[in-house]
Amino acid sequence: MALPRILAGAAALCVAAVCVTAVPAAAAMPSTLSLTATTRGQAPHVVELTCDPVAGTHPDAQLACLQLDQVDGDIANMPGTEAHIFCPMIFQPIKVSATGLWRGRTVLFQDSYTNSCERDNKTGNLFRF
Repeated sequence: MALPRILAGAAALCVAAVCVTAVPAAAAMPSTLSLTATTRGQAPHVVELTCDPVAGTHPDAQLACLQLDQVDGDIANMPGTEAHIFCPMIFQPIKVSATGLWRGRTVLFQDSYTNSCERDNKTGNLFRF
C-alpha cells in the first residue's frame, strides 16, 4: 500500500518540476526591440528595449516591458494609457515602428498617428521617448 503512495508522490513531484522549469524557460526567450518614432520634419528617434531582463535605452523600459507583457508582445493590441485622455486637435503626424524579437517571435510593427497624444492612447508608454 505504501509503494503506490510513494510512486504517486514522485510522479506529482516530477510533474511539478517540469511545470516549474517550463515557465521560466518561456519567459527567458529573447525580447529585444528596436523602437523608432519620427515626427514630421524631424530626425527619427530610436531606442532599444530589452525585456527579460529589463534593459536598453528606453527611458521607462520597465513600464514598456510590462505593457508588452500584457499583450504578449502584440503591439497592435496594446492597452494604451491607463485613462484615455482627450487629445487636442493638433496635427503633428508621428510614425512609429518596432522590429525585433518578442520571446523568440519576430515583431514587425508600423503605424502613424495624428499626434503624440493619440499615439500614447493607442500604444501606452512603448513609443514615449
